[in-house]
Amino acid sequence: MKSLVLSMNTIHTKRFCNRLCIGAVALLSVACNNQNEQFPPGANVTIAPSAYSWTVIEYLDDQGQCIYFSDDYQDNVMVITVADASGRPIGEMDLEIYLSPSNSTSPPQQENLHIFHLYDDLNNNGVIDHPQELVSGTGDPILYATKTEKYHGTKTVIVRTNTSCGGYRATLHAYAGDGYDAMEIKTQTEEEPADETTESQDEVQVTE
Repeated sequence: MKSLVLSMNTIHTKRFCNRLCIGAVALLSVACNNQNEQFPPGANVTIAPSAYSWTVIEYLDDQGQCIYFSDDYQDNVMVITVADASGRPIGEMDLEIYLSPSNSTSPPQQENLHIFHLYDDLNNNGVIDHPQELVSGTGDPILYATKTEKYHGTKTVIVRTNTSCGGYRATLHAYAGDGYDAMEIKTQTEEEPADETTESQDEVQVTE
């Protein structure tokens, strides 16, 4: 009798362990599938517009140097879209945004002056609600981690550019999974020649 009970207990124990192992494997499979969905191969990242240029009027001091005015700036709304290989938007996708000013942005007479600022348009109203939406503040390169909007696979950010002088340049980079895109924003004077390296059919040029 004891042998029969022991045998039945052993059978039930094996069945329980088998079910537990199957459940664990199923959970692991779901977790892996979710991770693959979060980082689908062939993710396509685009930034619109693909380039932006401000044509500015400079005011010079007695030495002929351009005068920097902290309250002379313009804002650019950038829309970053993440889609899969079939062009379908990917919502709540991990996204890293990197704003990198070029070396020419800070000549010696303008060290420590803030030329470019990156803002997250948290309420999607297309304007800056300072300081709640500021994600950079030093003018130095910054990597900002965020996510795309749930239903449309987009993220709206705003770049504020000081437009006191020509020659300011920065590149906005966006990374999502294995997808990447970049766009350049710059200021130039009317006398500056067109930059062939940044010309694009989607480039926007604005004169203040």
